[in-house]
Amino acid sequence: MMKKLLFALFFLCSLQFNAQEATYHQDVLRYLTMNGTANQYGEAINQLFDLLQQQYKNQNVTSDVWDELKKDTAPEVNRILNMLVSAYRGTYEHDDIKNMMTFYETETGKQLLADKTALNYEQQKDASVFYNSQTGQKILTSEQEIGRRVGEVSEIWSRDLYRNIIDKLAAKGYVMQE
Repeated sequence: MMKKLLFALFFLCSLQFNAQEATYHQDVLRYLTMNGTANQYGEAINQLFDLLQQQYKNQNVTSDVWDELKKDTAPEVNRILNMLVSAYRGTYEHDDIKNMMTFYETETGKQLLADKTALNYEQQKDASVFYNSQTGQKILTSEQEIGRRVGEVSEIWSRDLYRNIIDKLAAKGYVMQE
């Protein structure tokens, strides 16, 4: 009886942990979308295709092939965002992520993301209050570390994406000329 009770307790605890972990993960993904990170990676993919089209310009790659390759990369933004969750996990608690989302949903937060030089006096005060909070201080003190982690994850992702596209082009008979 005691073993069954312990097993049930363990099972319930692990369900609770998994639910919390899933919620944290979803909230980080939502935060990365609202703060413009998702758009930045979408633009990075577009720039990668511009680069590749230049590199393969003598290969006469048809627009149909480029369109097909771009379609294949559509899930790549989701892949990098999911990878970035790990960069945030070690630094920010779930409450920090919630606090960041709450702040960046305000007019001040939106303006800060769009153009911090255009903050009016009231918005500057609001931003100051946020950055003096526990979460705001954590953002400021961990900025370099998070930047380093995000950079490492981004480098791995972009290298893999580039290699994947080149491999697909090679499979179609297109080889980059040096």
